[in-house]
Formats: sequence, C-alpha cells, structure tokens
Amino acid sequence: MSAVGKVRALARRRPTAVDALGAAVLYAVSAADGPETALDVRTPAVLGLLALVVGSLAVRRRWPLVTVAVTALGVLPAILLGADLEPFLVPLAAAAYTVAVHTDRWTARRAVLPGVLLVVDAAALLAAPPGLTWENLGRFALVGMAAAVGEAIRSRRAFIAAIEERAVRAERSREEEARRQVVEERLHIARELHDVVAHHISVINVQAGVAEHLIGSRPTEAADALAHVRRSSRAVLDELRGLLGVLRRPEESDTPTEPVPGLARLGSLVETFRASGLRLRWTSSGEVRELPATVDLVAYRVVQEALTNAHRYGTDVAHLSVAYTPTDLSLEVVNALGTRPRAVGTGLGLVGMRERAGAVGGSMCAGLDRDDLFHVHVTLPLGKQP
Repeated sequence: MSAVGKVRALARRRPTAVDALGAAVLYAVSAADGPETALDVRTPAVLGLLALVVGSLAVRRRWPLVTVAVTALGVLPAILLGADLEPFLVPLAAAAYTVAVHTDRWTARRAVLPGVLLVVDAAALLAAPPGLTWENLGRFALVGMAAAVGEAIRSRRAFIAAIEERAVRAERSREEEARRQVVEERLHIARELHDVVAHHISVINVQAGVAEHLIGSRPTEAADALAHVRRSSRAVLDELRGLLGVLRRPEESDTPTEPVPGLARLGSLVETFRASGLRLRWTSSGEVRELPATVDLVAYRVVQEALTNAHRYGTDVAHLSVAYTPTDLSLEVVNALGTRPRAVGTGLGLVGMRERAGAVGGSMCAGLDRDDLFHVHVTLPLGKQP
C-alpha cells in the first residue's frame, strides 16, 4: 500500500486524531516566524484567535457546520486586530471543503455562501487595501474553489457508490433469478416424475394383486395380469430413461427421447386404464384442433393423473370428457370414491395438476358434489382461432 493509501486508511479509522494532527501542523506553519509565512501581528490575542480557528479543524468531519461557522466568524476579529488574513482564510477554505464533501449540495451552499460573503464584505470594508481589489477577490476565490473541489469529490464518491450499488443489485438479481430457475426446474422434474411413475405403478399394483388372487384358481387370467405388469414396468422404465436423457447435457445425450406425450396419445392411455380394470367411459365434443405443445403436454398429464387417482381411490368406474371450444380446452374426470381406497394419497397429484394448469394460464378445481362423486375439472386456454 502506498503512503497516500496508508494515510487514507488511518483517516478512515481515526478521523479526529488525523484532523487534530493536521490542525496542529497548520497552526505551526501559520504562526511560524518567517518573512512569508509569519503573521504580520503576533500578539497573544492574534495567536490565541488563530489557535481557536485552526483548532476547530480537529472536529471538521464530526461537526462540519460548526467548523465552518467558527472559521468564518474568526476572520472578522482577525481584521480588527490587524492580522494578516491568509492564515485565517486557509482554515475557512478547509472547512468549506469539508462541508461540501460531507453534506448535500444545498446544505453546503447555505453554509458556505454566508461565510464567504462575510469574509468578502469584511475584507472589502476593513482590510487593507479596502474595496473589491484583486487581492480581496483572490481571497474570495480561495474559499469558493475549496468548496467547488469538495462538491466535485462528493459527486464523484456518490457516482462510484451508485455504480457499486447497481452492481451489487445486479449480482443479487442474477443469484435470485438462478435460485428461482432452480426451484422451478425442481418442481418441473418432481411433477414429471410423479406423473410418469404414479400411473404405471398404480397399474402394476392393481394387476399384481389380481395375479396374486387368481394364480391358483385361474392361471390364464393371472398370466394376463402379469403381462400387464410387465408392459407397465417396461413403459415406466422407458419414460424414466427418456426423462433422464432430457436432464443430461445435450452433448452427453446419446439416448433418443420419445415424442412429448399429448392428447394424440389419449386413446392409448385410455386403453391402458381399461386394460388395468378401470371401467372408463370417454366422450369428446367440439372440433378437435392442434394444440400448443405446452398445453398439449399439460392436458395429457392432467388426464393421466386424474385417471390414476380415480383408479387408485375410486370404485373402478370413471367418466372422462374432453370438450373443445374456440378459446378453451375443458377436461373433466368424474368417479365415485370407494369405501375402502386401495391407497392413501398425499395430495401431491392435485397440487401438480393445479400447478400445471396455472403454468399455461389455465385453472383447475376438484372436489365432491352432492352425489358423492369426485370431480376434477381443468380449463386450459387455447386462444382464438384465426
């Protein structure tokens, strides 16, 4: 660290001590016995007044307005005592600089301008030579330039502080955006895993129970149930493999991924549920139209999750309706709840359906009606047809 840097660091740690040392040095130089630096009048009164004025600089950073008042008011008695003004103007310039640096612009102007006017008027009226001479104008310029330098330094510090604050805010915004994207991606992966696994595991669970029940009495039907288990196991493995392939970096991905599921595969999904024992009635209304990719995926996953819940917790009877309108796609799954459900749900399926629908601007509601039928109704916006 350079000598200037060390002085600045010390000034930041102990400002009053540094200012007091500077005031002492300034007093020693101003009161020195020499042809150019000495006071014209070296009476005890002048030396005491100089000590008071210069000594106020020891607290210039703590009380800048007090310091500028003391140094400005000290000029008038110095003139009356017949002393040279320059040793008294230097502390006033230092005080004006401090006020400009450590206060706002308007406070500095209201504090420095009266002091400068007082000095100029007093010098013009009482000091020698009298009037607005070049010497008196130079005295005025000394204090004004000190205040201008202080204001320039304050503006520069404020500019640098603003740049640093913007940089900190930008960095914080980038970190928050990265965390938000991570959270969203985790939720997306969790929904995909839930939707992919829950359906097939539900089918495997039901068919394994059927096979266990029929393995001794009706081995043919038990073999069919085990075949369903095998197909569902293969399907869930394929979908998990595809999902994991998507999560890998593109340059590392050597596994072909399946097309993103949509309502074009709804028939296959319905047949899978029917084959697993769900007596499912499927109706469709409106003009079938091509859907946006995100809406198509959401619609498929919502139907898949709703039918899975109906199969797991219902009475093996459900109704699926799909309705196309010029602006919306309406999906509804209705089933009766079984008196003894096969499993206890966590509610994550309903949460995932609501989040998926909301992600594309849709809405979802679910609940029991008066006939104890459980309804899942989802509306997804499609936009107006051109």
